[in-house]
Amino acid sequence: MRERFKIHGPIGIVIFALAVVMMRQGQEPFTTYFYCFAWWSYILVADALVYWIRGESLLLNRTRTFLLMIPLSIFVWCIFEAFNFRLANWHYVDVPHETWRRWLGYAVAYGTVLPGLCETAHLLKGMGFFRGISWKGLNPSPRLLRTLIFLGGMSLLAALLLPRYCFPLVWLGFALLIDPLNYRHGGDSILRDMEGGEARGILTLLAAGLVCGFLWEFWNFWAQTKWIYTVPFFTEGKFFEMPVLGFLGFPPFTVSAYVIYRFLLLLRQRGGVWTKGALWFLLPLFCCFVFAGIDHYTVISHIPLTRDMTGVQEGLKGRLQEAGMEKVQDLLRMGKDGLVDLGISPEEAGDVGSIGVMAACSRSDDERSPLIFFPLLIIGLHLNVYGFEHEVPYKGVGLNGVEGGLQIGSGTQGPPGLLPFACLP
Repeated sequence: MRERFKIHGPIGIVIFALAVVMMRQGQEPFTTYFYCFAWWSYILVADALVYWIRGESLLLNRTRTFLLMIPLSIFVWCIFEAFNFRLANWHYVDVPHETWRRWLGYAVAYGTVLPGLCETAHLLKGMGFFRGISWKGLNPSPRLLRTLIFLGGMSLLAALLLPRYCFPLVWLGFALLIDPLNYRHGGDSILRDMEGGEARGILTLLAAGLVCGFLWEFWNFWAQTKWIYTVPFFTEGKFFEMPVLGFLGFPPFTVSAYVIYRFLLLLRQRGGVWTKGALWFLLPLFCCFVFAGIDHYTVISHIPLTRDMTGVQEGLKGRLQEAGMEKVQDLLRMGKDGLVDLGISPEEAGDVGSIGVMAACSRSDDERSPLIFFPLLIIGLHLNVYGFEHEVPYKGVGLNGVEGGLQIGSGTQGPPGLLPFACLP
């Protein structure tokens, strides 16, 4: 088995551990791009495990396919981001102020979707999941194909026309619409697998969606730059940031992503020079338009910066920035004693800390997971670690859908070493 050991697996583990430690210490770029570091680390580890189990892997044996999958992954997810302009089911918070940093983050994060799903599916297959499962072969008639295409198109149209009630259909609509086209034109398709009685492929895709869905939400919950959900009818009963029932959307999304990817490969393989040229021109153009739309419609807050704090003198802001505290979270990690060590009076340090906490915790027009109240309460009980006496307002939509506030008192003593994660959404 020694020849099957590949170094990129341990490298992925080291990168992930480094990202966790540096993120908790507030070090860039790990704080802003933690989600990206986590996913690319996972992809490296999963690929190494697949190679160790099966003797081949996507990254090592089909490197060109792996690299091609990244830009196609960005495009596939941008399709759903475009639908979200109408659905408004999720929003991004605490994104960088600079456009190039935001767009870089979008591209690096969205580029993990297809590789992550593919590596997870290969890993599940390598571990023997769903082996030997089959069913009676399906004979897709032309009428069935037309029916599925019609249902897929109507599902997507209903999601756009009645987003409040039909938003879940967007995750299934593309699978119904495009897979019959893949089948009809001789491409790889789920219908073709079902025609041969093959059940393992579709079951593996569905399971990979659940696994990746858990990882998406788990790593997103601890990230600073992240998304939050504003899904109708599901403001309660959340796991991480996702409503519990929302996890049911990950398996059909995985199927939709797979069939879109296969359709793009079919266009690339069957199309002529002009088709391929148009494909590689239109896909990046579409992604750029979607990135601009995300900035306008989906982003609701940027990383709180020290320079933007209100109620703090400009001279004091300059001293804080010269000391390397560009972000409000840097200031909170420094604490009152650290500010005093910089030559700031205890009174000013206390005022700056209070204003910083309010700047970091304030949000608008978002709904939060009930899980966020746990770290908020922890910070409220122990914020005296920093010596900041304050009242923390929590602006936003409460659990009952009404605006409200949460005030947390102050104390005088507490255990050392607590990091201020309370205000991360």
